[in-house]
Amino acid sequence: MECPTLEIKDSGPLKVAEFDCHGCNFPSTLNEPRCRYCVISRLRTESEVDQVTLLNPVVRTYRSRDLSRLARTIAMAEQLALDRSLYGEKEGEGKCRKCVDARMSAVLEALDKIMANPHDLSPIDSSLVFARIKSSPECKKCSEENFFKLVDAIKATLKKFPLFKQLSSKNYDEIFAARSKPFFVEGLWNPPPKDARLIDSYDLSGGRGKVNIYEQRNNPVPFYELILPEFNLPADQLELLDSAFRVKIEEAPGHARFAYSTRAYSFAEEWYNALLHMLREKKKSTPASSIRRLAEMMASWLTYRLLEPFSHDDYITDIFVAAPPEIQPIYVEHERWGRLETGIYWTTPALLGLGETLASRLGTSFDEIRPQLDAEIPELGMRLFLSRYPAIWTRSVDIAVRKRRSKPWTQPLFLDRGTLTPLASSFLGNVLRIGSSAFVIGEMGTAKTSQVETYIPEIGPHNRIVAFQDTEELHIEDFVSHGYKLANVRVSDPEQLEKQVTAFLRGGSSYWLITEVRAAEAVRAALGAAARQGSQPVVASFHARSKTEMFDLIVHIMGLHQATFKYIDFIISTARFSTPRGTIRRIVEISEVLKEWKDEPRYSEMFVDDRRQDRLVSSKLLSGPRELIKRLDSRDLSKLDMKEVVKRVTFLPPERGGSQLIPALCKRLAIDEEDFLAAILTEAKMKSELLLLASKSGDPSYLELPFVSRAYNAYFYLLKQNAPNYSKVLEEWLSWLRKT
Repeated sequence: MECPTLEIKDSGPLKVAEFDCHGCNFPSTLNEPRCRYCVISRLRTESEVDQVTLLNPVVRTYRSRDLSRLARTIAMAEQLALDRSLYGEKEGEGKCRKCVDARMSAVLEALDKIMANPHDLSPIDSSLVFARIKSSPECKKCSEENFFKLVDAIKATLKKFPLFKQLSSKNYDEIFAARSKPFFVEGLWNPPPKDARLIDSYDLSGGRGKVNIYEQRNNPVPFYELILPEFNLPADQLELLDSAFRVKIEEAPGHARFAYSTRAYSFAEEWYNALLHMLREKKKSTPASSIRRLAEMMASWLTYRLLEPFSHDDYITDIFVAAPPEIQPIYVEHERWGRLETGIYWTTPALLGLGETLASRLGTSFDEIRPQLDAEIPELGMRLFLSRYPAIWTRSVDIAVRKRRSKPWTQPLFLDRGTLTPLASSFLGNVLRIGSSAFVIGEMGTAKTSQVETYIPEIGPHNRIVAFQDTEELHIEDFVSHGYKLANVRVSDPEQLEKQVTAFLRGGSSYWLITEVRAAEAVRAALGAAARQGSQPVVASFHARSKTEMFDLIVHIMGLHQATFKYIDFIISTARFSTPRGTIRRIVEISEVLKEWKDEPRYSEMFVDDRRQDRLVSSKLLSGPRELIKRLDSRDLSKLDMKEVVKRVTFLPPERGGSQLIPALCKRLAIDEEDFLAAILTEAKMKSELLLLASKSGDPSYLELPFVSRAYNAYFYLLKQNAPNYSKVLEEWLSWLRKT
């Protein structure tokens, strides 16, 4: 039979035998005898390979070297069969030559059959028939001394293959670890271990698929499984896509600049038209909507590769691809479960292709001269850092990906996760709205930038906000579409930033958000200008493990005067903890930076972490009955009458360690402290009611930006109309909420 073409390729450290099975009428699987014959007969003449891939609309990869070793074992048996001396041939005797020719032909024919069915050695036994038809004593003696021993040696050689006893007619795919996927899906996809226990399951956004998370036996790292609809596409649709993919185009269209994300939809249109044309020729009845879906699926895989499906998981914060990717699975950092193993193995050629595509976006290159690349895919909410040889020792590619949520973060979303309490959230919202500055600090992966983003709705659409970023971490377009006034400043050149800062200072007062800015000069420019102006509240996120480290970062490393540190009003400390139910992220402290110190900063802790209760509790904020304050620190404030609460609690006075800033701000802004406290408590109850609504209805969309913006706008409108009658504000807002 005619076998498919074979090409041996290098993929990182692996050698891969790639069979092009297009045009073959038999199933491309080793469970099919004719397929086994094609693969083994070709592999027996090649050096050992690590994987075998059968190309078709459904690509099947055998990730075991044992398949190559089986072919080599049969080749060794053939070498024995071709050695005429082992048959007992005597020189110059014609009858011996004819006998040896016949026996050799019989053995080689038997081995040829065994290449189709290596589990069945009966063809070897059938070759003994040629020995038994000879009746002369001399021939019998020769057969016993030579041919029978040769046959036994051949059988022994074949049986030495370690997996021989496990083979049967229908288990080759299982024995040689077959993995199947649609032809356009990259990587090698392994299923979860058989003894793994399912511990979590949820849907990807946009109906993109599903995620299952498993606990692995004797492995502390859970297993992350992506279940995508393309793995269940009907055979006729896969064949259609494959035919379109393999259409030979003599010359690319002049407008086909597919490296740019803005061309992705145009690329999908090209696919759509090509597929429709093929449908007309084949007279298929696939609806146009399905064709467009298939076209967009192909465009996504060809443009973004493996990153596209991961972009639909809002629980993923980081993706790690270690070099070489062929022998190390992709790992992800999960918001709840921490570090997870995916079981997906990418390939070095695919990663090199991705790097070159991203480099073309930036007008640079990704090669041995420029072996590192820092790039963004804004439409996926990802920032990538790629390294290749010689920046790394391995002749491959290493990638680290930071991923943001597909939708904006809000304070109610963090409240729902237990990151902080309604009271703490309301406190922060109120002090920010009256012009306070705050730093969010913590180690990597503690959701600092996400926390900063949540303050945009807290600051409100009536205030101007300027965001300084060197990576697009904030969902600027989403906020703008909901009425927030944001300017998005890209921080790349510190000298240029100085001019931008001056321009924004002339534009009047605004809130400045500084997120993920990595250039120290850029940070100095923004913070220094804000401190000089005195009317630019700054909300910033920085990598710092403690308040002391943050002070050193600002004053000693960045070189700003220590008086600049006094311009910061509050420090919000974040952390993450591993628990039996997964990873949790918490605000563990909200501290006020006091103003009267010389060399070492002093603080007043407004809120601190109670690790036993896993809750952020007020510390030096309020004075009043302990049990009442304990209830105010809870998630559910629905049973509290805030009008009565205000009569029983007050702000802890500065002389007892309380806030120095609140009395000063209230005095400067002519706000009564009791009214300010009432505003904080009423807003806390409002946020608690939002949480209860989402919980009782089972609808998390009440915590997302669209509804949160509507709820906040309604609340602050009523606040403007009715303050300081906070009871009426809350009553009318609850009425609005019920109607909504």
